[in-house]
Amino acid sequence: MSNAYYRPMSDNLFVHDLGALANTMGAELIEATPLQVRMRLPVAGNTQPVGLLHGGANGVLIEHAGSILASFHAPEGRIPVGTELSVSQLRSALTGHVTATATVLSEGRSSFCAQVHVRDDAGVLTAAGRLTAVYVRNPGA
Repeated sequence: MSNAYYRPMSDNLFVHDLGALANTMGAELIEATPLQVRMRLPVAGNTQPVGLLHGGANGVLIEHAGSILASFHAPEGRIPVGTELSVSQLRSALTGHVTATATVLSEGRSSFCAQVHVRDDAGVLTAAGRLTAVYVRNPGA
């Protein structure tokens, strides 16, 4: 499999570069399959001035998990580029980590839509979002 996020090392092993923003925020990739992508983000270091997880951090996490999932479904020589992101902030996260789980909502020949749920360490849904992406030619191919 060849796409923007993964470079094959062997048949089932891939090396993933999360990119500068996700690395700066402390994001971790937990699971990445064509069916589901799970990422984790610490609350500490990603807060608003009052100590709550910043809504923008949820946005970054949702877009990143959805984009990785979309990359699994990209046609050969194409990469996903986000065109729309929606995020509903449902509950505050104050400590620990939040985990995003992205699943396929809709898949077409030229577009992809992922649904992403973000939960805190207790499993409480703290945010929900959707990423829509289109597939464009990979400029690096």
